[in-house]
Amino acid sequence: MYKRKMTEQVSEIQKDLRKRAEFVIKAYKKYFDALAEFDKTGILKVNGEVLYVSKRDSNKD
Repeated sequence: MYKRKMTEQVSEIQKDLRKRAEFVIKAYKKYFDALAEFDKTGILKVNGEVLYVSKRDSNKD
């Protein structure tokens, strides 16, 4: 019975962690998307406002 109870507790913890992760991803999605776009373009833009432009070497091979 002890093993079953631990399994239930682990399952409950996993559900809670999944809910928290989904909340964070949903709440900060625009920032994650902005960082992904920054990786591609070198321009960090959030809500249409340019926050940072990286200096990239155009002679890279």
